[in-house]
Amino acid sequence: MPDRRSVLRREASTASRWTRLMISQPRLLLAVKTALAAAVAYWIAPQVPGVAAEYPYYAPLGAVIAMYPTIKSSLRQGVQVLVGVVTGIALASLVFALQDGRPGVLSVALLVGVGVVLAGIRWLGAGRDWVLTAGLFVLLLGGADAEAYSLGYIVQLGVGVVVGVVVNVVLVPPLNTSRADDRLRRVRHSLADRADEIAGVFETTWPIEDDDWERRVGVLPSTLRRVRDAVQYADESRHMNPRWLLKRRDLAGEYAELAVFERVSFHLQDIAEVSGILGRRIGRQIGMPDLLAPDVARAVHAVAEVIRRHGAAETAAATDAPAPDAFVTARRRIADLWDAIDTHRDRPTTDTSGGVSIAVSLGRIVAALDPDDMTAPRPDDADAEEARAASDGAHDGEVGGTDSTGPRSDASAPRDTAPQDTVRPDHPDGDTR
Repeated sequence: MPDRRSVLRREASTASRWTRLMISQPRLLLAVKTALAAAVAYWIAPQVPGVAAEYPYYAPLGAVIAMYPTIKSSLRQGVQVLVGVVTGIALASLVFALQDGRPGVLSVALLVGVGVVLAGIRWLGAGRDWVLTAGLFVLLLGGADAEAYSLGYIVQLGVGVVVGVVVNVVLVPPLNTSRADDRLRRVRHSLADRADEIAGVFETTWPIEDDDWERRVGVLPSTLRRVRDAVQYADESRHMNPRWLLKRRDLAGEYAELAVFERVSFHLQDIAEVSGILGRRIGRQIGMPDLLAPDVARAVHAVAEVIRRHGAAETAAATDAPAPDAFVTARRRIADLWDAIDTHRDRPTTDTSGGVSIAVSLGRIVAALDPDDMTAPRPDDADAEEARAASDGAHDGEVGGTDSTGPRSDASAPRDTAPQDTVRPDHPDGDTR
């Protein structure tokens, strides 16, 4: 026969497994807490003193109304519904005072009309939907005992709300910061994958026909909206949560990282649009010499690596392992792209406008990901610097060309803005005529 200690250990182990299961399944946890809150409220309801004890069925309703995933939203929802119910009861009492006998058609019409107007008050929040419900219940069901019915309605609903909030606080209050971290990590890898797919456009034969990569880039804004909702939900779950006292953590970093990813997504969409036009050869105002394609692909892949490694420095610091810094490589690849564009500076601007647009967007992505853009590593390759200096010396007296951040103005460069087709592969020297 097992001793008492082993039985207690098995029971504790079973309870621990159930707790972990409920924490990992938020909907299951919410269902258990709501059922418990409704049962407790219905048990307490008949014990309420006075006439309110005659209306116990409103207590579990209040518990259900107040049961939301976070404590803050649970309390806010409960208070707003109570305010809405009180407003509806006050409206029904006013209609009662303006009529004699049983409520008629005009009384119902008056209550509904005024109730719809009151339900438009924004600060009532979730209580707006209960103004008409409470008003009609009191007007049509209260009858001769409207005052007692109103009192029982509001008291028992309040009992249910209090029970719901208490159960939510006591029974494993949700804390969803880890879920927000997971969403941010996944969206970071998604952004990097989309960048690599865009780079692949410049590594394949044109014109391209596949548009799956464009569709995946196009869903980035909706994905980021869901991630923002997850971060806001995690932030709200901290408020008034006793579990947060054990693991205090500010989500300012998560909000900042989300803002960075939103900027990266914006520029990636711009690059994807330009890449689609170039790859399908459908743009006459956007062009790019085919000889630039390898430089564009390398630059986009390098920026994809920067996105993928975003935050790796902190992870490496925590493990005492040096995190490879991809910023130097990315900036060097972007500078190489600008140099490659510069070799075609004698061509009309529309012939290189696609490459220029992509290079500018890539630079902005790197700047958005850099925690300190003024002091981050730069491509300080001595040979590259000497080559650029020699190139500048060969054009003494001219103001133009490119540097690592973009094109400089050049008064001598052609400014033909007539529509031009993207350069064909059978003219490697870039001559389209």
